[in-house]
Amino acid sequence: MEFYTQERFKNWISIIEKVEVRADDPKSFEVFDHFVEDFAIACLKLIDAVKNREITKKKALELLESAKMNFLTSVDFGDELKNEIYEFIKESIKAIAQSTYYYLQGKFSKKNFEQLLKEAIEKERKGDLASAFETVAKMGAKVLKGEELPEFDVPDGIVANWLDGVETLAVVMKIAKIDQHLSSS
Repeated sequence: MEFYTQERFKNWISIIEKVEVRADDPKSFEVFDHFVEDFAIACLKLIDAVKNREITKKKALELLESAKMNFLTSVDFGDELKNEIYEFIKESIKAIAQSTYYYLQGKFSKKNFEQLLKEAIEKERKGDLASAFETVAKMGAKVLKGEELPEFDVPDGIVANWLDGVETLAVVMKIAKIDQHLSSS
């Protein structure tokens, strides 16, 4: 099974290179949203492949790890705004990947979303970014498990970036459920 190949990653980078992004045109940022959504959809398909016994959990984790390596490479678009937005979405993608990892490992928090978010923000405030990231990823695992993510008012910061990834997972899952419902009607 192919998951998120380097070719797929490079395709998105190529698309971003060709698109004009302007600070005064938020619509021009949509390509970045589509990039994050594409990765979230790929993660959902990976989970489905495990559920349908098309691949083992071990293989899924290997594929996920391989895909994460794409996002560790440095990319310079020759455009400060594109570079800034790309760094922002990379954090969202990292949160999606770690959430998927926790889901596949069966690592779920018993705490509710509000408690987890409060904990993540507090850890960020104290400078413990690694723990804050893990906490947000646990929120994502709960979303992948089927729990409804409430809306939050989150202060600007790295936790907000990671939470964007979790919110993308929630939206993509809702759309997938609607599509599934429509196709079975």
